[in-house]
Amino acid sequence: MYCYHCGKIIDEHKLEAKESSFKDLTVNEDTSVSYVCPRCGHLTHANINEKELKELSIASHAQIQRGNNHFAIGMSCNLIGAILLIIALIFFWLAHKPAEGFMPNSGEFYVFVGLGVVSVVLLVYGIINTVIGLMKKTHYSKLLKDINNKTFVQ
Repeated sequence: MYCYHCGKIIDEHKLEAKESSFKDLTVNEDTSVSYVCPRCGHLTHANINEKELKELSIASHAQIQRGNNHFAIGMSCNLIGAILLIIALIFFWLAHKPAEGFMPNSGEFYVFVGLGVVSVVLLVYGIINTVIGLMKKTHYSKLLKDINNKTFVQ
């Protein structure tokens, strides 16, 4: 189930697995069950009307834009991390002096270690953001395709 206002996926099976606060409530098939979105606080329900479908479409477009932003941030961090890794490798090669051999206590080695740590952090952060962005874009693009083809069922 999706929230109509923000587009967040609500897992109703996980919510219903918790114990109900109403002990003596009788529920039949005509009872309408609504869920509160944990992100925005709006009520969502299973039967969808045209206005709510349009709101879900708008929220899906916003989620695709967020996915594009995550992807762009991830790819820029990957690029900066790769450049810093190349510079760190250059400083590692500079730490190998032909006359003295490898110098682990030289300034070039400390620059290599610092740039290496920063580049690894940027690469990991970039890969995570890139994957999150791609997953959001593909998921909400499929949702919009279902909405446009009138095959979406809440």
